[in-house]
Amino acid sequence: MTTRLAALALVGSVALVGCYSTAEPSFHPGNSRDILQAVMLRGIEVTDPVPGETACDDHDLVGNTLYFTARLPGEAEYRDVFVHTYREKWWDRSLEEVDDCQAVYQQSHPEAEVTRVDIPLYRVFGADWSDELADELTRALEEASEAGKGV
Repeated sequence: MTTRLAALALVGSVALVGCYSTAEPSFHPGNSRDILQAVMLRGIEVTDPVPGETACDDHDLVGNTLYFTARLPGEAEYRDVFVHTYREKWWDRSLEEVDDCQAVYQQSHPEAEVTRVDIPLYRVFGADWSDELADELTRALEEASEAGKGV
């Protein structure tokens, strides 16, 4: 009986660990973890990641946004990065709501140059990015968009 309980406990432990393993591919390509990992692996310094933080007061966007600040080594200031993620079936419909949110952000930063990157399944924007930061963020998001594919 003790051997049977030990075997059941071992099987249960292995099953539980399998459910939470970081080695498992993402079923939603490029979730927040994948995005941040791709960004940081490109040498971009990241602070203050906050899931659900939007640049506007649109509660419908909260479930699919990630906010963080970023800069490249040698840059003096961290810059806002708002990442909006969508599943493929919602990609086309997401354009207007992100446009509206970006417009609110631009109004609150009238002196800033707002940069936007659209890479299926992400719509990303922020203010006063250097060309190099925009390029590295674009590459990182392209990599993250492939995370979990082939599952």
